[in-house]
Amino acid sequence: MSSRLGAPRPPRFKVSRERGTGGALLFADARAGYRGGGMHAGVEVPTMRERWLGSRWLVPAALAVPLLVMVAALRGMTVTLPIFHSTDEGNYIYPTIIQFSHGLPFPSLHRYVAAQTPLFPLLEAYAGKLIGYALWRLRLVEVAISYVLALAVYYLLRRRLELERLAALSLALLFLLSPYVFGTSFRVITDNLATLFIVVAVERFERSRQTRSIVAFLVGCVALAAAMLTRQSAAFMLAVGGLYALRAGSTLLRRAELAGAVALTVIPVGLLFLSWHGLVPPGGDPSSCALCGAGRDVGGHEGALVVQTPELTLATFGLYCAVLFAPALIVAGRGALTCPRGRLLRALRLPAAAALVGAVLLFAFPAEPGTHTAGLLWNAAARLPILAGSSLLFWALVPAACALLAWRALLAPHRWLLFAFFASFLLGALAIRYPWQKYVDPFALLAIYFTVRREDFTTARSLAGAGALALAFVAYALSFVV
Repeated sequence: MSSRLGAPRPPRFKVSRERGTGGALLFADARAGYRGGGMHAGVEVPTMRERWLGSRWLVPAALAVPLLVMVAALRGMTVTLPIFHSTDEGNYIYPTIIQFSHGLPFPSLHRYVAAQTPLFPLLEAYAGKLIGYALWRLRLVEVAISYVLALAVYYLLRRRLELERLAALSLALLFLLSPYVFGTSFRVITDNLATLFIVVAVERFERSRQTRSIVAFLVGCVALAAAMLTRQSAAFMLAVGGLYALRAGSTLLRRAELAGAVALTVIPVGLLFLSWHGLVPPGGDPSSCALCGAGRDVGGHEGALVVQTPELTLATFGLYCAVLFAPALIVAGRGALTCPRGRLLRALRLPAAAALVGAVLLFAFPAEPGTHTAGLLWNAAARLPILAGSSLLFWALVPAACALLAWRALLAPHRWLLFAFFASFLLGALAIRYPWQKYVDPFALLAIYFTVRREDFTTARSLAGAGALALAFVAYALSFVV
C-alpha cells in the first residue's frame, strides 16, 4: 500500500487532442516523454536528443531555418533569385500591386496586367500599405507565406494523416525545399499562396470526413474560394470539394447542403470572369495564363486534347515516389527473391497492369519536349532519344509512376483522400495548356504524401530516400546563389 501511495510518479507530457487544441501539435508532442535517459530520484530523465526532439520550438524553428538562410544569402531579399518564370514578378505581379495600391482600400479589379486572379497582388498591396512597396519588402511577405505553407503541410501530415512528429516534420521540410516551392518563396509570385489555400482546404475537407464537422467543411470551402481567387488553375479543387461533400454528408439532404456550399465558392471568381468577359482581366497577357493562352504545345491544336500535363504529373510522381520509398522498395525486392512464385505474381498483378496503362497512355498521347514545355524533367527528357513520339525518360517514369501509384494505393490508409485529390488534379491538368513542371510539382509530391502510412518513416534508414531528395533539392537551390 505504501509503495502505491508514497512512490513519486514520473511526470507526463501529453498533448490534448480535443477540439480547439490542434495548434499545440506545432509546438509539442505526446511521444517526446521521458524515455531511457537515465534515472534521477526514481524519475527517468530525458536525454539531450529527447529534449531536442520534444522541444515545442523544434517544428517552427526547423521549417524557418532554410528560409532564413536564403534570406541572408540574398542579402535581405535585395538580390534577385533567377528562378523559372521569375520575370512575371517585374512584368506582371509587381506592376499590379502598385496599381492596386493607388486604389486602396477598394481598388478596381476589372483591368490589370497580371493574368491571374487578383487575391495575391491585393494582399501584397495591403501589406505594402504597412511595410512599404520596396520590392525586397514585398518579397519578405512571400517568404512569410511560404513559411505558413510549410506549417500547414506539417499540420496536415500530423493531424489528418497521423504521422509521427519527426516523419511529419521531415516531409514538410522536404515539401518546402522542393524546387517549385522553395524557389518561388523568394520572388513576388502567386504560386505558394494558392498552394497554401489548397492545403488548408484539403485539411479541412479531410477533417470534415473524419469528424462530420460542418464548420470544418465550410472553412474548407472558404479556402477553396480563396485558392481560385489566387490562381484560376486551383479550380480542380471544386471536384475535390464535391467528392468530399458526397462522402462527408451522412444523409442525402446533408450531402446536398454540402454540395451547395461547394457550388457557392464559384460565385466570387465567377463574378470576376463575367466582368472580364473571359478568364483573364482585359489588361492581362493571355499568353502567361496556362488555362487561357493561345498556343497549345506540340502535338495539339486549338481545342484539341493535350495530355502532356497529366503525363508530366505522373512522371514527377514516379520520380519522387521511387526515391522517397527507395529503402522500402529495396526491402521488397530482397523479399521477392525468396517469395513463392504464385504469391509474387499475385502481388505484382495490379502494379503490372497499371504500368501497362501508363505505357498505353504514352503511346496514344506522346510526351515529347516541345516549344512550351519547361522544367527539370523536360530538360532531362530533351537530352534522351525519342521513341514512338515520347522521350525515353517518360517511357521509364510514366509506367513506373502508374505501378508505384497502384502499389501505394493498396497500402494507403487514406485512400479516399488520395483518390479525391489526385484524380481531380489529373483531370484538371488536362485544361492546362502549358505543361510546365512548376504547375504540377508540388501537387505530385502532396499526392505521394497522401499514401504514407504511420509506420513508413519510423527509422533513420526509412528516411534515407527523403534525405536524398532533400540534398538534391538543396543542391538545385544552391546552384542559383553560388
